[in-house]
Parts: sequence; C-alpha cells; structure tokens
Amino acid sequence: MPRTDIIATMQADIERVLISRRQIAARVGELADQISGRYAQYPEGLVIVSVLAGAMVFLADLIRHLPLRMRIALVGFSSYPGPATEAGDLTCVCPLDIDVERRHVLVVDDILDTGRTLRRVVSDLRRMKPASVRTCVLLRKPGKTEGDFEPDFVGFDIEDVFVVGYGLDYDDQYRNWPDLVVLKPELYGASPAACDRAS
Repeated sequence: MPRTDIIATMQADIERVLISRRQIAARVGELADQISGRYAQYPEGLVIVSVLAGAMVFLADLIRHLPLRMRIALVGFSSYPGPATEAGDLTCVCPLDIDVERRHVLVVDDILDTGRTLRRVVSDLRRMKPASVRTCVLLRKPGKTEGDFEPDFVGFDIEDVFVVGYGLDYDDQYRNWPDLVVLKPELYGASPAACDRAS
C-alpha cells in the first residue's frame, strides 16, 4: 500500500487531535528546563528509568534537551493483552537491571491514569536505596489516580479519553503518529470514558 494511502487510513481512524505535535515539542522543552534546574546541583547526574513502551518517544525527545550526565534504564509492564482497553493484571515483562544505590533517579512514563504502574516502579526502586526518586509523566488524568500519588513533573493534564500517538498505542498501533489523538470509539468497541490504562 502506498505511503499516502497508509497515512489516509490512519487519519480516518482519528476522531480528533487532542494535543498537536507543536504543542508537545514546546512542552517537552519546558519540562526539560524544569528537570535540568532540579538536577543541575548534582554533578554526577541522574539515572533515568523509562517505562516501556509508551514512553519511548517522549524519552527520546526529552533527553536531547537535558544538559546532564545520565544513565538510562528500561523497565516494562504489561496490563493490556492484545486489543484490550481496560487494564488487567500488572505483569513485569522487562525487569529493571541497573544499580541505583545512592543515585538520583527520574522515572519517565507516558501517562498517569490509575497510577498502578508508576507506584509499582517507584516502590521497586526505593528498595534499591537510591538517593532520591522522582517521576515525570507526559500526560495525567486528574481525578483518576488511585490514592495520593502525585508525579513531580507533568506535561499535560488531559480529559478522560483513550489517547494514542506519540508513543501511546492501541493494540501496538499508532505509536508513530506524531500528535496525541483520540481514536474513534467504534474502533475499540467501548466508550472512551470506560477505557483505563494501568499507568
């Protein structure tokens, strides 16, 4: 299928653009400034732990704006088997394999929804005795997080819709779409408000 046809097919799946690529780029730069200001006092830099796979595009853009020494580690969890849009059991599929003792750690994730994933990652990290653990999320759904968990750095607060693009997916598709978009509900057989991510 020609490239233009593929793009047109993906475009037809989109109900609306929630956050444009230009808005994302501007906000990522602002987040990088905030993070740099917080960690500039540590000459040894920091360890960035990124949650796969949704945060990979965000991570790639963010670190290119950070004038800091850093190490990068990856951790992965799964709670959406196949085309599911409602979170199931949280399973670690890519365990953390890095020494963070006495290091400053920043966890980077795509979206804070229920908070299950981030709470799990932070809990696992704290057992490894780091100097500090902070969190950065591209997106947050206010009022959805279980308990009192609050990230340290937030890109955007969004409404309660199922969003894809810029690394976020539905059934492992749409990660490469450059804007953050809302899919047409008929594509995943549920109303957007009923869709929850575990992050």
